Amino acid sequence: MFRVSKRMTHTSKLLTLPKTSSFTKHIAPDKRIPDVETALKNENAVTNTPRNLIGGGFSWVLPTPRNDYDFLIANPRAMRDLGLDASEAGEPIFQEIVSGEFYNDKKTFLEKGFPMPYAQAYAGWQFGQFAGQLGDGRVVNLFEIPKPDAKGKQDNRGVFEIQLKGAGKTPYSRFADGKAVLRSSIREYIISEHLNAIGIPSTRALALTSLPSTLAQRHAAERCAVVARFAESWVRLGTFDLYRYRGDRHGIRALSDYVVNELFTIDGKKFQNYEQIAQLRPDLLTIKDGELSDYDKMYYEIIIRNAETTAMCQCYGFLNGVLNTDNTSVLGLTIDFGPFSIMDKYDPNYTPNSEDHQARYGYRNVPTAIWWNLTRLGEDLAELIGAGPKLLSDAAFVEGVKEEWEDDIIKRATKIIEIGSEIYMYSFTKKYVETFFQRLGLSTQLIDVKNPDLQNVNLIDAMLQVLQKLQTDFNLFFLQLQNVDYSKTDKEIAELFLANYDANTHRDHKEDIVSQFVAWLETFREYREKSAKNFADTPDAANYNPKFLPRNWILDQVIAQASDSRGGNITYLEKLQRMSSNPFDETKWGPELKDVEESWMLQGNKGDAYSMLQCSCSS
Repeated sequence: MFRVSKRMTHTSKLLTLPKTSSFTKHIAPDKRIPDVETALKNENAVTNTPRNLIGGGFSWVLPTPRNDYDFLIANPRAMRDLGLDASEAGEPIFQEIVSGEFYNDKKTFLEKGFPMPYAQAYAGWQFGQFAGQLGDGRVVNLFEIPKPDAKGKQDNRGVFEIQLKGAGKTPYSRFADGKAVLRSSIREYIISEHLNAIGIPSTRALALTSLPSTLAQRHAAERCAVVARFAESWVRLGTFDLYRYRGDRHGIRALSDYVVNELFTIDGKKFQNYEQIAQLRPDLLTIKDGELSDYDKMYYEIIIRNAETTAMCQCYGFLNGVLNTDNTSVLGLTIDFGPFSIMDKYDPNYTPNSEDHQARYGYRNVPTAIWWNLTRLGEDLAELIGAGPKLLSDAAFVEGVKEEWEDDIIKRATKIIEIGSEIYMYSFTKKYVETFFQRLGLSTQLIDVKNPDLQNVNLIDAMLQVLQKLQTDFNLFFLQLQNVDYSKTDKEIAELFLANYDANTHRDHKEDIVSQFVAWLETFREYREKSAKNFADTPDAANYNPKFLPRNWILDQVIAQASDSRGGNITYLEKLQRMSSNPFDETKWGPELKDVEESWMLQGNKGDAYSMLQCSCSS
């Protein structure tokens, strides 16, 4: 998780920070352009011509030069977490780097010690069908910078990799134009920082630049933009899909070694999430040979991270409408925001994607969809997780799989994946119950860590059934509940939540809803009283229930204003940034546009025309 709780006391300049590129150091490049020298000598080598890679995992590429750039905004929280001073956003060199303009002169960036940018190749399963080679079709990865500690000093705890989305064509653009429109760029810029602010692991957004004279044809001709974004890594499940698709045994092992050693080793300790689960539920990890390899643990680490993030998204009603394997992060980050939405009313059948006609990525199906993706990853890794520690150390295995090994490899890989399904279910349920308990102001010590589904059935499932019948706003329910006067009777409390009951729109009779709500409140009171009486760590629900959420209708207003003129009026965008990046603390929302703030704070009370909106994949 990227949140930094302490105030930074030391800052650096983006221009002068040391810059690396670990992915290109450890992963083989496009065989047609084997090194930077070849790329820079041959203009045709750094190409945006679509092609399939016959080997390697990336291609050297530069951002496409644009006619003009209009820097719009940078996020202060993101800059702080990178160890940068917010005032740097006003400096021309910073704006040139985060827009891609800095790379228009090849000599400049090389002379200043910047690594050669690249585009990553990956494949993917999209809506259940294998789509072949995909890749960064409009993304250029720039460089990594050291991750700062809580005081803002750079250290050896890892890196953040900065990339530009909307930076132009790459070898993986296929039939697309390499552009990102301002509309979708604003949406990603806002939501990624909001998710981070409420504690959901997410890729981050650093800055947004408009390209005033660059247009893209979507539903109509739209102005384009570039989002500078960052994450600890941009490796996806689809990255593994690519190597399996090509039958590249050596490549998939090199990629796995990179993930194990560079991404899952922190301060010399490996697989920290896996180790926690292994201590809680060692019974889940029983396997015939009794020993797990680093590749087995890597697979389980990826499973646990994605299970926990999925659980948190479910608890906050956040839906990323396209959860293909190429949009599923190895680190368990929410990534690549297209037709996303925050669910207004609890409806397990809701999908934010107007093109997802089967609701494959609808609310109730998301946990299953992510596990489906992770099963595909298990198949990608079948040789490595099927081999086991002994065979992995056999020199002959590096060269190929002998026929007499095949059955044992298949059996072991199948068992590892089966264990993975149990780990996924356990990790998801544990984080799911913990997060809802925090939103309800209950101590997580009340949860049976061996079997968290007990509390899920007793309290959470029953609560969701009530929420579905109430038809109240999903997130505002928790805000209202945390401020309830519990000296009132359960029936009086239930009546408060039904103050706006309308027999013409509610599917259920009011008396039935009150009866079911009262039954749930009785259970909730028992948990609440035990929590307050027995546990000093009982959380303040206000720390887990955001006062503001960037709903789709609010984003539409911001986009409309920013798109109105060539330069773009961004007063709404600036206001939305402050509110969505500081969703728990209204003192940081600023004195400007109080009338707009008041309108946005109506949130779930704007009526059905503003609720449960969908959008398309067009971006």
